[in-house]
Amino acid sequence: MPSRRRPKSLTNSPTASRPSATTPTPITSGAGGPTDIERFAAALKDAEKADRATKARREQERTDAALHADQAAVKVATLTAARRELERAVEAVRTAKQIGRGRADADQAWKLAKALVIELETGTPPAWAPKLPDPLEIDEPAEPDVPS
Repeated sequence: MPSRRRPKSLTNSPTASRPSATTPTPITSGAGGPTDIERFAAALKDAEKADRATKARREQERTDAALHADQAAVKVATLTAARRELERAVEAVRTAKQIGRGRADADQAWKLAKALVIELETGTPPAWAPKLPDPLEIDEPAEPDVPS
């Protein structure tokens, strides 16, 4: 059996140099810095702040995604309506050619519809597109004076 380095009498002694359970241990860092509890509280606050920032960022991403989806849906609906209007204008041109009347008006409606479809698809109107009057420049016709 190996020999012991400590005598047996010291390990069983009630006055051994172990801290007792009633002796409070100091929590301070000794250099006047923050205590362990203060550092732990600061770490918790930092973690909560990071969690709130992450949650806010995810909420903003969800809001942005919903906004983009709404905008895309509006664009698709507008483009679909413009394409339907173009089909109607093409049919009106065919009908005007067959009848022999109203061809200029039908061609003008076709140009407007085609220009709108191209503008919605590319983002810029074609160079040949007819200029639409601004709504602010249009004068409302004056109502005729009716004698009473």
